[in-house]
Amino acid sequence: MYGIDIQGMPQRGWLGRHWKLLLVLVLLVAVLLAVAVCAAVFVAIGNSEVSTKAFALAERNPVLTERLGSPLHKGWFVAGSIETAPASGHAELAIPVSGPKGSGTLYVEAHKQAGLWNIDLLQFGSKGSDERMDLLRTPGSQTQ
Repeated sequence: MYGIDIQGMPQRGWLGRHWKLLLVLVLLVAVLLAVAVCAAVFVAIGNSEVSTKAFALAERNPVLTERLGSPLHKGWFVAGSIETAPASGHAELAIPVSGPKGSGTLYVEAHKQAGLWNIDLLQFGSKGSDERMDLLRTPGSQTQ
């Protein structure tokens, strides 16, 4: 518990002397854990089956590859939500994409039916623009 120092005063224990350091370490671990969980969620969404399928469709779109150049790259932070069961599901995603000529975001809505993902909406929006290019309806696009 407490010891006695040379001058006869009670001496505090390690926790009593270093509680601020311990508090900082606990907060640092909590922040790092929260960042790791968020990164894991972004990576899981970005590597999901529906995200991969939507990006592959966008890559094959000649109008988009003309606009952004080739090769296209998928960004790290894919945002959105995926709700899934073994045979059904729904997804809404925003996938950052870039190429040698520019960058923007793919907007995706999809549903899973009988175990297969179907892309219902696939649009591209450039940074700084409100206009969207419908990648499922552009000439030469290949649907699902």
